Amino acid sequence: MAIKTIEPKKTRKTTKKRVSKIEKLDSIEPLRIQKNDFNSSMSHKVSSVKRKKKDKGKGIIATIKEGIKNGGEIDYTFLLLAIVLTILGLVMLLSASTPAANIKTGRSYFFFIRQFVFVVAGLVAMYICSVTDYRIYKKYAYKGFWVGVILLILVLIPHIGVSRNGSRRWINFGILDFQPSELVKFLVAVFFAYLVDKKKYDIKTWKGLFSYGLLLACVVGPIMLETHLSGAIVISGIALCILIVGGANMKIISVGAIGALGAGSLLVFAMPSRMARVTSFIHPFADPQGKGYQIIQSLYAIGSGGVFGRGLGQSMQKYSFLPEPYNDFIFAVISEELGLVGAIFIILLFAGLIIRGMSIALKTKDTFGMLLGVGIVSQIAIQTILNIAVVTSSVPNTGVTLPFFSYGGTAILILLAEIGVVLNISKTAQNNN
Repeated sequence: MAIKTIEPKKTRKTTKKRVSKIEKLDSIEPLRIQKNDFNSSMSHKVSSVKRKKKDKGKGIIATIKEGIKNGGEIDYTFLLLAIVLTILGLVMLLSASTPAANIKTGRSYFFFIRQFVFVVAGLVAMYICSVTDYRIYKKYAYKGFWVGVILLILVLIPHIGVSRNGSRRWINFGILDFQPSELVKFLVAVFFAYLVDKKKYDIKTWKGLFSYGLLLACVVGPIMLETHLSGAIVISGIALCILIVGGANMKIISVGAIGALGAGSLLVFAMPSRMARVTSFIHPFADPQGKGYQIIQSLYAIGSGGVFGRGLGQSMQKYSFLPEPYNDFIFAVISEELGLVGAIFIILLFAGLIIRGMSIALKTKDTFGMLLGVGIVSQIAIQTILNIAVVTSSVPNTGVTLPFFSYGGTAILILLAEIGVVLNISKTAQNNN
């Protein structure tokens, strides 16, 4: 009995000691965990600071190498649509430009060969842009925009800018002519996407949107002095799309758009050449051998194509009847040779590219990437819609070209580079999806 009474007392004391030791260990362990967490967080911060410094000093070439190394999935549907349109554009340009090239230069394939060279260069640029992180353009947004403005001003200076058909739009570099307005379309998309992303100006107030309007005027002003109405319309449309998607106040945007439309109408009435285009649009047959000649020949080409067309290379209107058959009015040759079926097929390809491009942009969680993608795709959409509308006499002639199809080295080179930018943005969209 004595043994039984002693044993329980000892066990109680030993258990109390053990419990107290465990409690001490439990109180010490969180301190160790906190210390380890603090050390790991500090090391993470130090490494992140080092990484930021490294990224800050990283150049474009290093970014390209890193992009090639890391790889990533691009949107192959968008790429396929762009490649198909590029190939079809070369085929139709070859067909549409042969007679005019033979008359002007004595070489039937002159325009085609030049365009083919720029397409090859454009495909290289597309690949480079597709593996280059699009966020790098933020670093050059300000400088790029003002360099574009300076280039537009240089076009207006005699002996620097080149004038053709009453319009001064090019800078001659000896073996080639460079059209700054094509580059400015991309620079405006980058600049406005950057400003909206950084919330530089409040796009929900009059003051903020007025600031964007002044910046846009710095570009549109010189372009209007070049008598390049189509360029001014496209660039304004790019900026407007970015602001709308960025969340701008629609009431203010509507009032501003009405005001801009009124100011544009006054400019048209003030310029006889622009007014002549409006009157020829309303009554083309009033002057069939003068101002209405081009649009009448375009309608003849579209009508003579019928449902299935005359056949590839069999257009009659491209033989000195239709002015600019390989440039602004190439869609008329497409309709004549491929018919209604071929024209609808081309339109569906453009629609697929635009819808897919917008889908890529809107799936991107990064605001800058989303707005930049919207700006690039809206450029293709605006130009396509305007060109087809002009060729079918749905709107007055603005001189806008058809993407992928119309002749123009600067245009196709920069367009394919922009396609590469969208492909790089699609990597982010694929990861988010």
